[in-house]
Amino acid sequence: MEYKDYYQVLGVPRDADEKSIRRAYRDLARKCHPDTNRQDKSLEEKFRQINEAYQVLSNADKRAKYNQLGANWEQLSQQTAYPGPQQGNWQQFDVGQSDFSDFFRAFFSENAESSGYSAASTRRRSPRKRKGEDVDAVVEISLEEAFNGSLRPISFILGGTARTLEVKIPAGVEEGARIRLRGQGYPSTSGGEPGDLYLMVRIAPHPYFERKGLDLFLDLPVTLGEAMLGAKVEAPSLKGPVMVTIPAETQNGVTIRLRGLGLPPGGDQYLKVKVVLPQEITSQEKKLFQELKALDRTQPRSCLGQS
Repeated sequence: MEYKDYYQVLGVPRDADEKSIRRAYRDLARKCHPDTNRQDKSLEEKFRQINEAYQVLSNADKRAKYNQLGANWEQLSQQTAYPGPQQGNWQQFDVGQSDFSDFFRAFFSENAESSGYSAASTRRRSPRKRKGEDVDAVVEISLEEAFNGSLRPISFILGGTARTLEVKIPAGVEEGARIRLRGQGYPSTSGGEPGDLYLMVRIAPHPYFERKGLDLFLDLPVTLGEAMLGAKVEAPSLKGPVMVTIPAETQNGVTIRLRGLGLPPGGDQYLKVKVVLPQEITSQEKKLFQELKALDRTQPRSCLGQS
């Protein structure tokens, strides 16, 4: 495409930090992804430009060369090896793929490539076949997908070409895990194997479940009568609704453990009881509460030295 000011494409100043560049890319990628409006053919070109700008400005070495050399930075700079994706302490999965479609937020970085030469003879050296560049990206999944595992369709643009893949999400996958798709990165420029695509997993917040490791936590509202007299109530789980026994005289904040209902393998689900007091009580209810108050023998403030 014709030269574009990458900073202008992302709408950030030239001194923008990495966080600002990432935020701008995410916002624009959501708005301009071709799947958001298939009738608008211009979105595909805009999305390609946004990805191209991010590939350069999110890479410190490329950005420095772009700032120094301008539009022709790739032609003017010498061939350079770039650092590949960080291994860190993430989970890593190797999975297969097939064709499908959907949107995910892609963030590209470059892979380290060896540029050594092996001696073909005592008179000359021939270039070694180098693997193509790897690609890093982020895929966001739901907590239900992390619990059950799924086949997640994704689409992205690589080197100006739209591509679609179907990715297997393993059950019990953790936040920050990496999924490796062999051969789905950039092709080699020297006849070697293509690079790989690395997907870093992000798990979207759930409306009422909180995840800690393999365990799930949920606030369970109950009425005053259910807490005082005991009851069987329905509670949600990622396996579907379950019946839970609330013992009589259950105090507010008590935690009930449901074994085996957390994430695999071996996670549990914890329900924190939240007693919901009645509002806008009727005259009959008010009379009953007055009678209950007169009969109440509890001293809730005795721990404070008060009766």
